Amino acid sequence: MLGPLIAFMFIFYAVPFGNMAYESLHSWPGDDKPHVGLSVFQYEKTTQKSRTVKSLKRTFRISIISTILTFIICFPITLLLLRSSPRIKVGILLVTFISLASSLIIRNYGWLVVLADAGPINNILIWLKIFEFPKRMAYSEGAIITALVHYCMPFMILPIYGSLLRIPASNAEASLSLGANAWTTLRRVILPLSMPGIFGGTMLSFAICMSSYVTPLMLGSPSTAMVSQVAAEQIEVQLNFPWGSAIIITLTLGSFLIVFIYAALVGKVMRVDV
Repeated sequence: MLGPLIAFMFIFYAVPFGNMAYESLHSWPGDDKPHVGLSVFQYEKTTQKSRTVKSLKRTFRISIISTILTFIICFPITLLLLRSSPRIKVGILLVTFISLASSLIIRNYGWLVVLADAGPINNILIWLKIFEFPKRMAYSEGAIITALVHYCMPFMILPIYGSLLRIPASNAEASLSLGANAWTTLRRVILPLSMPGIFGGTMLSFAICMSSYVTPLMLGSPSTAMVSQVAAEQIEVQLNFPWGSAIIITLTLGSFLIVFIYAALVGKVMRVDV
């Protein structure tokens, strides 16, 4: 049964990724130091160019912040789902699935309206006399993080909720009966047992944020460009396929490294296999 999945991943992921890795080892006619044959020159340029390095750091920073905020918002929602009445539970899950089906571009346009200088948030803050003049909220890192958190919420809620459903209610009852308070039960019992779902949700959210292109393009500015935009510029505008490929490979390997470190920390600190 795994055969079709393995064939699909090989054809549509492994082969293109391998071609991109091979392309990144070549030179481009416009390079400062063109070379013959295979070389790591494109990777050296990726780590030396100021704009690329800043976009890489910005991408990792935005992705980590967005993932943490998504978890902080979504974990209480999953606990509410677990303890709410069937009507409320169906309503929250319905909103979650509708959010999955909505267009990313429509969401981003919605955030552009909400965060605009004349948008409702600025109007409310001015009405409350918190600000005297509108504050620039759109086309900033904050706007990108807000939209990414909104987009990633279903991908965080569903894995954690599925993990919480598999925890027997008797575990929490036993903890409370042995003298632990609600906070200790949550920290020492519920959180470790739900760690597989938390790991899955955070990894999905982190991967989505790291690879995001449309959201930073619509809600950001040239000064907040993420690495996907820099790679797309090199490939689509400059036609510099070797350097664009090297940027993407660097981003992918960096993402895998963070995932492996995170998995190791979760396994060591929480003592959970993920």
